[in-house]
Amino acid sequence: MLEKIRENTIRALNSNLAAGNFAAYSNDVFCFSECQPSDLRETMYEPALCLILQGAKRTMIDGRILNLEPSDSVVISHHVPVQAQITKASGLEPYIALIVKMNLGILRDLHREIAKIIKTSDTCYSVVSERADEALLETTYRLLETLSDPIESKLMGPAVYRELHLRLLQANHGGMLRQLATKDSVADGISQAIKFIRENYDKALSVAALAAESAMSESSFYQKFREITGTTPNQYLKSLRLQEAHNFLSLQGMSVTQAAFAVGYQSVNHFSRDYSKAFGASPRTAKIAAQ
Repeated sequence: MLEKIRENTIRALNSNLAAGNFAAYSNDVFCFSECQPSDLRETMYEPALCLILQGAKRTMIDGRILNLEPSDSVVISHHVPVQAQITKASGLEPYIALIVKMNLGILRDLHREIAKIIKTSDTCYSVVSERADEALLETTYRLLETLSDPIESKLMGPAVYRELHLRLLQANHGGMLRQLATKDSVADGISQAIKFIRENYDKALSVAALAAESAMSESSFYQKFREITGTTPNQYLKSLRLQEAHNFLSLQGMSVTQAAFAVGYQSVNHFSRDYSKAFGASPRTAKIAAQ
């Protein structure tokens, strides 16, 4: 089944609908490829399923290293900063991955129906990998086939997309999703805090304010935030600011000064030091490379 999924994504990447090394089946489902290994890079993961189809990748978060190969599926429950590196890719056999963004509303609807019969988990990791089982692969393949047809996509796509969420809730590595789908759980509280940070990253934010968003005490919030995201609230804010600034520089053509102030830095020099440490190059270099 993995081979059928890979062949489907290769057709998508070679189609007229593809944009370079990226092809979208819908707003929530897309695949991409890389033809050469990459350096270790700072990036932000968002809630999604990532299925490795070809090549290999290494992801590092809070001292944990995930070495990912074909048929590995990665479940990401929260927006989290990671370091990632493509370790195996070539022109003949590029790295290929499929991404399916997750919908929290669907997860909660399904979890309400099955909460009493589904297994519980005390998993505290927001990024977990495991070999994809046949049920997950079969549903993923049907989703791609459905989305590849305009009529089936409109009439059947939402149902298959919903089914995939059920497969993830049932998966061995879906423990954090089951916690997240439980309203007012710790995982839900941290998700609310992350949402607040992402909406206000250009402002000064205190741990007290974030704890209030999570309905937790400051000490409990700090501990649980660290457990789930692999970083502290302040470090998370800095990582997000730098990632957004990188996008402003490389995609929107902002100047270094504009990007620094747009993400909440008060000093361009401070911003440049943090940026260089995170990305291994100065923001000015990134700006020139994007031109």
